[in-house]
Order: sequence, then C-alpha cells, then structure tokens
Amino acid sequence: MRRSAEDAEATRRAVLAAAKATFVADGYADASTTAIAHHAGVTRGALYHHFPTKQVLFRAVFVDIEQELNRSVLEAASAASDPLAAFIAGCAAYLDFAIRPDYRRIVTVDGPAVLGQAEWHAIDAELGLASMSAGLAALGSAGLLSRPASPALAVLLFGALTEAGLALARRDGPSRQELLDEFIALARG
Repeated sequence: MRRSAEDAEATRRAVLAAAKATFVADGYADASTTAIAHHAGVTRGALYHHFPTKQVLFRAVFVDIEQELNRSVLEAASAASDPLAAFIAGCAAYLDFAIRPDYRRIVTVDGPAVLGQAEWHAIDAELGLASMSAGLAALGSAGLLSRPASPALAVLLFGALTEAGLALARRDGPSRQELLDEFIALARG
C-alpha cells in the first residue's frame, strides 16, 4: 500500500517531535534512534527513510527550533504599535525564547558540537540577521537611530543580542531585563 504525501509528512513531524523531546531529555550523545522511533510510534526504517542519520535528524530539529524562534520574534514585533515598540518586542521575544529548555539544550549546548560552529552560526544567522536588519531599517526610517541602519550595524547588534541570549541560556550573566535595556540603548545609541 502506497502512503500519501500527507501520511509521509505526518510521520516526518512525529519523528521530529519525538527527536526533539529525546534530544532535550537525553542530549544528542545519549539519544538513540531506537528510542526516538519508539516515541514517534514508527519503525526505525521509517525514521531512516526521512532522516538517513541521527545527525541529519538533529539538524532538522535544530532548524525547526530556529524557525519557531523566528516566528515568535516576528509575531511579537508585528503586534506592536510603532517601530521602537516592535523592535523591543522582537528582541524581548528572542531573549524569552533563549531560556526555554529545548532551545538551551539543542541550540546552545548540542548545536555547536553536533553541527560544527560554522553550520550552527549559518543556520542561526540566516533567519536572525534578516530579522535584525528589518528591525533596524524600520527604526532608521522612523528616525530612531543615531546612525544609519547598515549591514555592519545589523551584524554587530545581531552578535550582541545572540550573546545576550546565550548568557541567559547559560544562566551566567545579567538579568533578562538588564540585557534588554542595555541592548536597546546600544542599538539606538
């Protein structure tokens, strides 16, 4: 019996959800594809049909979390009434997301080790840098920046906000509010 595209996508989503939960609970190194398949309610063959290796599966989970983060940031910014409020809301949404256990484990702990620093950064920056650039462009258009929005400014501020999120995820730095306040002052300054 041939499965439909909808069935295949449902299986893929079930495997991703089970993998995410397993990677968060056990970490990448201790997560087994047997356990992931069991939790997803599929055979290992079905898992490997969609994801040929555990690393490919991890990358898919990582990308899924990054896309969810980007949606959260854009939704928060879209709900705001003006460019400054939108920029602050988007940055705050990122910081709130950074302390989630799934983000912390998959993106900040296992991500660099499993994917390598270059791929980890490329995936993160592909979405986040575009959002930062758009936010700065809106601030610049509203006359709320002391300098023109530029690609260089976006890279620098994206790096600063990323590090703030990593500090929150590690729980080894200033509070979320301190980081957000200083980041907004830096961006506008």
